[in-house]
Amino acid sequence: LAELDAAGIPYTWTDDIMSKLWRKLAINCAINPLSVLHDCRNGELLAHRAQLHDLCNELGGLLRACNQGDAADGLEDEVLRVIAATADNYSSMHQDVRSGRRTEVGFLLGQACRAAHQQDLATPELCGLLERLQAFLRRHGLPAD
Repeated sequence: LAELDAAGIPYTWTDDIMSKLWRKLAINCAINPLSVLHDCRNGELLAHRAQLHDLCNELGGLLRACNQGDAADGLEDEVLRVIAATADNYSSMHQDVRSGRRTEVGFLLGQACRAAHQQDLATPELCGLLERLQAFLRRHGLPAD
């Protein structure tokens, strides 16, 4: 931790790592796929606020269904903060697509949709986004899993 302090990198200790991991999954599910499908930098996603809102609502419901209510609280606000903080960046998934590399689609949206299915939770926006992204990847000759 001294090395993080010396580098000026902020950190916090948590006893609930699962909540943090679920939260990160949800944020990445909201930002990364949309940046690919809209072919834009993160900041440009603000032009798609309704879509972000619907995704965050579904992701929040999924987190709650998976007993991760803390991860769901304030999710949309945090997604918007991350978008603002990284406005000039292309998401890692967007960069992977541009470079012709395998994306994290299976680990992000795939995991979220599998979890929703296990919870018998309808997530038409989320799983529809997965289907659209997979079709996009196939059209571009990239693995869609």
